[in-house]
Amino acid sequence: MKTLLSLIALLALLGCTSDEKEEVSSTVGKQIADDYNASMDKARNVENELLEQKRNIDDALQEAENTLQTP
Repeated sequence: MKTLLSLIALLALLGCTSDEKEEVSSTVGKQIADDYNASMDKARNVENELLEQKRNIDDALQEAENTLQTP
């Protein structure tokens, strides 16, 4: 009896599957990943600009300190 029920369940499961392959041109996951990567690139660019400005300020402060220390 268990074997018969298992066989019926297996046949029902196989009957519900489709042999046709769905063509997906663009998935939601790819769009999310692309948006995430674009956001990360933008954040890296902002970080680089901030670091460059910090270096410029540090250089200016160092130059000002050197100017004040030399008589």
